[in-house]
Amino acid sequence: MDISVTPMSHFGSYMALTYQDSKAPEKNGIYLNSVRGKSKQHQNALKIIPAVNGTPVVYTYKADEFNISLTFDGGEIRLCFEDSERIFVQGSGANVGLILDTQPVFNFEYNYLLGNTEEEFCIVNSYKNLTKYMIFAPNGSVSLQQNVSMDTTGSMDKADNRSSIQITSKPGAEAFLCVIEDVPTHGGVPEKRDYSFEAALEKSTQHFEAFLSKQPSVPEGYEQTIREAAYLNWSCIVNEQGLLKRKALYMSNANFPGVWSWDNAFNALALAGVDDELAWDQIQLLFDHQDEKGMIPGSVSDSTIRWNFSKPPVQGLFVLKMMEKMTLSTEQLETIFSQIKRHVEFYLKYKDYNQDGICEYHHGNDSGQDNSTVFRDANIIDSPDLTAFLIKSMDMLSVVAGKLNREQDQLYWEKEATKYTEKFCKYFLLDDLPVARFTQDKKAIESKSILPLVSIILADKLPEAARRKMIDVLSSDQYLTQWGIASEAIDSPLYEEDAYWRGPIWAPTTLLFIEAFEECGEQELVNEVARKFLELCKKGGFAENFHAETGEGLRDLAHTWTSSVFIHLAGKLANS
Repeated sequence: MDISVTPMSHFGSYMALTYQDSKAPEKNGIYLNSVRGKSKQHQNALKIIPAVNGTPVVYTYKADEFNISLTFDGGEIRLCFEDSERIFVQGSGANVGLILDTQPVFNFEYNYLLGNTEEEFCIVNSYKNLTKYMIFAPNGSVSLQQNVSMDTTGSMDKADNRSSIQITSKPGAEAFLCVIEDVPTHGGVPEKRDYSFEAALEKSTQHFEAFLSKQPSVPEGYEQTIREAAYLNWSCIVNEQGLLKRKALYMSNANFPGVWSWDNAFNALALAGVDDELAWDQIQLLFDHQDEKGMIPGSVSDSTIRWNFSKPPVQGLFVLKMMEKMTLSTEQLETIFSQIKRHVEFYLKYKDYNQDGICEYHHGNDSGQDNSTVFRDANIIDSPDLTAFLIKSMDMLSVVAGKLNREQDQLYWEKEATKYTEKFCKYFLLDDLPVARFTQDKKAIESKSILPLVSIILADKLPEAARRKMIDVLSSDQYLTQWGIASEAIDSPLYEEDAYWRGPIWAPTTLLFIEAFEECGEQELVNEVARKFLELCKKGGFAENFHAETGEGLRDLAHTWTSSVFIHLAGKLANS
């Protein structure tokens, strides 16, 4: 496994081990990173440095999903997770040791050596990323070396301070065992118990294998890819802490430590039928913070919450899809009905400032397709996909009301969905294709972005001519390449190979289109686009997005909504 792309971690953990390749050679190496939301600007907590006789040595490393092995002249150091809270580090060889460089940033940032003689341990107070760790050696010795210059003014100035922890073998021994333990609040003391590297390795391996065993069957040839997808998701799940009231599947342990309010719906769908409780929790994570107006935050982590953007309201659509794979209890149905109802009402009241019955996007980020060419003039936009998502939420409310025997609610939301579908067709369809419009003057926006075409999710609610034309456009060589559906037509003058939503292929829109094609009865097209996506992931990994013409992975190369879409589509193809 390439830990420079996919950090090694463990289900529930806020720690990740990664290799960083830097232009500055002295910064190259294996690091312990924090994946807490508050650490986003400085994830490095500790640099892991093998040493012989106290001197750093050059090493090579190999890694799989559970074990990293560093080899060098005279010895070896191995790392593994025991569970979500602890990393074990085992060293062997004459005079082999370990240096944990805490790389302090601020002038007051230093660490503590605690404990009685022969039982010393360290607390790392990593203020640069607002985390703490406890370092102790069940087999070995712990010492602290630091050179700290404190600013007498007590300022936040950065300083050239040094602080590192050294782990060595006991006299006469040629091996040590060190434990790095996450400290979520203030401090702790090492637990007195047996510590075994091999037992820890076996425990973490078995935990993942149990998770893997629940994944759907996949078409022949994708067995290794489903394992990699499952590992990425398993390793990006963090425990309930702080602002997270439930276990959360983060978007990434590399660049996106948190949950975004449409990204995580794709993760929920992949977990449905695999771990129904965890799937439900993904949908609930954002609704745990639903405000009095009905809005949910754009993103949340254990320690951050962002209200700047609202993200597209996909939750109703995804609850419908999840109910095809799992059963919701009466209590869950009542809960989600109330939440989605308030969410829809938020849009109808607060995202329709001119009260024309068409909700608008105030910023590109609200659409999820941040820099789509629809938004290139930074105007407020009426986009057909938003109305389509709200109609699907109304459909969900009608379906759930029916399951709850609420006939009046069922009829009301059926009528609302019909009313807004009529508005959609009258306002957005131009020559049988959906167009985005400027909210202020209603003029159609010239764009070859796929954003308006996402409204194909309305499927059989659309007039037949519009449905047919949208399918023809999306399946044409303007958009559909060897690898999938580009986010901007490849013949567009605004198309760019690596420009986020101005060209690359994305997992979320791929899934939305495939589900819509299926509802339109286009099974051959479903199979074609799904197969292309499976091949894309097999070739390019689980990248945030992909070069539309070469299939090369772009941007964050280990992104969970991509692995989740792979899991869902692989299961769909296997069962087709």
